[in-house]
Amino acid sequence: MPEHTVSLQAYAKAVLHCAKYPWAAVHGLFLTEERGGKIRHVDAVPLAHTWTELTPMFDVALQQVQLFAKAKGLSVGGYYVAYEDPDATQLSAAGALLARAVLALNENAVAFVVDAKRLGPESSKPGLVPFVNVDSQWKRQQTAFAGGKGAAEAVFSLENSRVLAATHRLVAERAEIAVHDFDEHLADVSLDWLQNLLLSERIRTAA
Repeated sequence: MPEHTVSLQAYAKAVLHCAKYPWAAVHGLFLTEERGGKIRHVDAVPLAHTWTELTPMFDVALQQVQLFAKAKGLSVGGYYVAYEDPDATQLSAAGALLARAVLALNENAVAFVVDAKRLGPESSKPGLVPFVNVDSQWKRQQTAFAGGKGAAEAVFSLENSRVLAATHRLVAERAEIAVHDFDEHLADVSLDWLQNLLLSERIRTAA
């Protein structure tokens, strides 16, 4: 299985999206690049905080993100979701369908469930629970981000040791107010949901 690395830009945007709407289920997409059998999740595009179902709205958003990614030489390679229940760390049936739509675009696509209990500053573990599609089923990667390399599971890691600390600092500074998702864009088309440029720059300087 390919090795997956999650950048600060991707991790922090996903976490900040969750922080902006802690009372709601939120989801989005990861943009990836693949080199030599290694996959790097380089950025995140927040989608929604009012719906997590496979709908025509999701199809429209996915098409726009796919075009945006292609223009940057990237691909849509990941789906992330955080549920209203902070104890929920399993991919729901609806989440599995959404992740499968991404898989149809990229055979190496993975899904991540955000574990809300790991997002606090006291946690030393990433708040992402990865799922890989094996034999048409989404399998939770039990040893993800543990640093080992087993044949049975994909390997996941953060790009460096500063990712968690930088993300915790951004949350403490309320950087989530700069996050805009596709939902917000539908209400105000001037909002930058694909790039979130102001937020991207803030994350870059937090590294």
